Amino acid sequence: MSIEIIEKIRESDSLELALENALNKLKRAVKKRNDDLHLLNLVTVDNKNEPNTRNVVLRDFSIENLTIRFHTDKRSSKIKDIKNNKAICLIGYDKKAKLQIRIDADAFAIEDQEILIDIWKKMYPMSRECYRVSKSPGDKIESLDEVKFDEDNESNLIGFNNFTAIQCDIKSIEILYLNHKANIRAKYNNSNGILNGEWIIP
Repeated sequence: MSIEIIEKIRESDSLELALENALNKLKRAVKKRNDDLHLLNLVTVDNKNEPNTRNVVLRDFSIENLTIRFHTDKRSSKIKDIKNNKAICLIGYDKKAKLQIRIDADAFAIEDQEILIDIWKKMYPMSRECYRVSKSPGDKIESLDEVKFDEDNESNLIGFNNFTAIQCDIKSIEILYLNHKANIRAKYNNSNGILNGEWIIP
């Protein structure tokens, strides 16, 4: 299937088809845990101007608004980096489709408590558990025995104070289809909510 799509893109010379296929794969990956694009590499820059990379789970992707959302602990280094520099990069690779997607975006923590509590209530209990860890992510410990979790209660809100959602406003999307004939690469810049694309050399 991936070869067929790549051939259609090549034959039609269609920037629109290349983008549509990539966006649909991102949309699908939100719900499918086993999808390659469900996990994305997040790159931030810290206050020493050094890059930090880690994986985040794709929680929401809006084609209409050109936004991506992932969740994190307020105490994590990601938050510090984003407050220091909102410019981030997200990279994913779909092995079956032979498709790499790179997204440049501006990120910020969602502050609206109603939105956050709505997201929290819809999360699986196992997803909420990591926010109940007593110490902050990245803290040094002497032993694994120091990893302790606050007990949940009937409110199901224990850990909520540590939770936040990060919205990423997409500035550009770069896609790369790998193919034995010739790779296909394009970049799309967000201009007032419209992605304008151009072919570039792979």
